Amino acid sequence: MKKSKNLLYEMMVIVKPLLPDEIRKVVHESIVNLCKELGGEVRDVDVWGKRYLAYKIKSHEEGYYLVYMLSLPPESLGELKKRMDLKQEALRYLLVRADESELHKKNIKKKDMEVNI
Repeated sequence: MKKSKNLLYEMMVIVKPLLPDEIRKVVHESIVNLCKELGGEVRDVDVWGKRYLAYKIKSHEEGYYLVYMLSLPPESLGELKKRMDLKQEALRYLLVRADESELHKKNIKKKDMEVNI
């Protein structure tokens, strides 16, 4: 089977707001490890922190936002989505294709969190 070139994706993950920092870090590490396992890499992580949701999700009015820039082969997206659906700590996630220029526009001040990519 022919291996395809990795493409750039942006994935926003909203995790439950009351999780301890240790659990949030475990969720983050599992997402990073999942990307590596699928033949990709995490290029950047933007931690937005706790924010109010537009509507309640699973009886939560707030969520903890993490935004990932991922480089993945397109054929691995199905497996990524399947595994993200199984994460109980995640309230929602959204995965979209990003342009290479998006990576250079991300010079936003990031919230402090010990995140190793």
